[in-house]
Amino acid sequence: MPAPQKVPVTYVTTADALASCLYQLVQAQKIAFDLEFDRDNYTYGFNLCLMQIASHTHCYLIDPKAELDITLTFPLLEDPAIQKVVHCSSEDLRLLHSLKCYPTNLADTEVYAKLLNYERTSLGAMIQQLFGMELDKKMQKVNWVLRPLKPEQLIYAANDVLYLLQMKDALEAQAAEKNMLTFLEDENNLLSTTIHSLEPKDNFLKKSDLLYLSAYHQYVLNGLFSYRDSIAQQQNKPAHYIMNEETVRNLASNKISHAEWQSIQGLHPVVKSKAGQDMVFGYLKKLRTDANDQKLSHKRNNRETQNRDFESEKERFDLVKASVFVPIQNDIAANFGEHAMRFIFSTATVNTIVQDQLKIGEMKAPYKKLLVKNAAQKLGIDLSGYEQ
Repeated sequence: MPAPQKVPVTYVTTADALASCLYQLVQAQKIAFDLEFDRDNYTYGFNLCLMQIASHTHCYLIDPKAELDITLTFPLLEDPAIQKVVHCSSEDLRLLHSLKCYPTNLADTEVYAKLLNYERTSLGAMIQQLFGMELDKKMQKVNWVLRPLKPEQLIYAANDVLYLLQMKDALEAQAAEKNMLTFLEDENNLLSTTIHSLEPKDNFLKKSDLLYLSAYHQYVLNGLFSYRDSIAQQQNKPAHYIMNEETVRNLASNKISHAEWQSIQGLHPVVKSKAGQDMVFGYLKKLRTDANDQKLSHKRNNRETQNRDFESEKERFDLVKASVFVPIQNDIAANFGEHAMRFIFSTATVNTIVQDQLKIGEMKAPYKKLLVKNAAQKLGIDLSGYEQ
């Protein structure tokens, strides 16, 4: 397939330039967009660093760090009359939703590629497979917060949207040949109506902590993680810049003393200083006092019993999966390919169904429910206990 033609790229850093680019974009029937952001890599939280929007005739790189009113772009993204093409969009949408922008009429080319049984579905891999072009991805991990942006960063950012409209057309043509356009429509509708939210900053514990730590230790550990997060927010730094996870866990387990504090590696100056040290250990003492006042148990959960129960449940789950759901997965793979099956009816989805956390009728995409039920009917498999 021939490579798409290049279009002009404009770096937007003034209010006049933003107004001009939006005037051009609202006249398009389709646009592609992508975001560059920093999520707890160089600064605290989830921060928009650059917005790339392209039509068939022009590409704009809109810089929110240039004191532009980025909300002026929101009506464009929310306009249902204009289709928006994206690739691997979940984090971009999560950020926009946190800013109270809810794009509509979306199409995600990564979803298209997965449904069409592509094994490698990253943007670079898809551009190489469809257009025979190799993109330079060296700028992928750079600090997008810093200004000025380098010319290579602007090129990288533009490439994230320059090929999406043509890619969507190419993949839809392939889907049409396979009679899969209704699958794409279902996914587009789902993408445009799903609301993404940020994880609440009140529970920092892992599943293993909840399973094996005592209630007392859970309280102290979660309190320390929360305290670290509050300092990180004050300093506008990622939490791991303040102190790493191992240090937090060792503190909670009473494995670090006052005397050892200055020798700990990776501490931010705000906590490594004498005043910071006293602050941290003072807060740790408060957490322990509060936990004792609440009479939280110091007794750890019985790991041996839990492991035994887990193994017993796992044996039951594996039997159900092998007899009921693996044949359905195999049938879907035979019709659409192994990689497409992993997207349509993944093992993770099967696990949630077997564990009674999801019913087949609750699967959000209508075509997925239909494919699973049709495969079961064809194979003579009874799904009555797993449907609704």
